[in-house]
Amino acid sequence: MTTDRRSRIGLVFLLTSLLTVAGSALAAPPLVPKPLPDPVLSQAPGIRPLGRGRHTLWGIRMYDATLWIVGEDFTATEPHALDVESGKSVSSDLLVKTATDEMSRLNLGDATRLAAWRREMARLIPNLKSGDQIVIFCPHDGKTLTYYNGQSYGEVDDATLCPAIMNVWLHPKSSSKDLRKSLLGR
Repeated sequence: MTTDRRSRIGLVFLLTSLLTVAGSALAAPPLVPKPLPDPVLSQAPGIRPLGRGRHTLWGIRMYDATLWIVGEDFTATEPHALDVESGKSVSSDLLVKTATDEMSRLNLGDATRLAAWRREMARLIPNLKSGDQIVIFCPHDGKTLTYYNGQSYGEVDDATLCPAIMNVWLHPKSSSKDLRKSLLGR
């Protein structure tokens, strides 16, 4: 067998393997997101999913996200939550760095504010494994609450943090334009 033929067979095998992995990673998101933790439901009566989307990287599912709102349309002044269901294992450090980099790119705060948000998010965001759920909840009182797999994980009393985190996905100039459209239902 010639080297050229072996290379083509290897390439076909590689492409078939990638398509198999990508096919399972691109499977449609579940029709119904995981339920929100009871404390979120009690603090935001009537909260409901507005939109749901999937973030992929090179065809591999990284996470599914659902934006939960009170009322008919998203309003930052009403309680809302972002539910992220991880498709891959990812460290807290990487999640915080990625979010802070996006906040910086969007000019959401100066260097001092970004550093404070980075410290606060490090307390709120755990390492995630595939299948884990993290809920970032913005109640009426200006706090940021997180829930990890249904359990309370952290709370920060900084009225600027929750809007900054939500802007990573919802800002008009977000890097995740398709996901933003899916979350906002437009």
